[in-house]
Amino acid sequence: MLEHYDFQAAQELMYTKEVLTQEERDLCMDFMPKMVEAYLFHNTWNNTYLNLKVYSEVEKEEYDLKREIGI
Repeated sequence: MLEHYDFQAAQELMYTKEVLTQEERDLCMDFMPKMVEAYLFHNTWNNTYLNLKVYSEVEKEEYDLKREIGI
């Protein structure tokens, strides 16, 4: 039987974690299947899931630019 804290853990993963493992994805799928289908992208080369709800291309671009400039 799934516990209440499992639902809280799944919510925390979906709203805060950018890259999820297979086990974390499965936990989220148990509680929020529609959200998982809409927002998780499977990286087959390393078997992880990119959470598009958290991932920001703008932040990535800022980070890459700072790295290229040397800041």
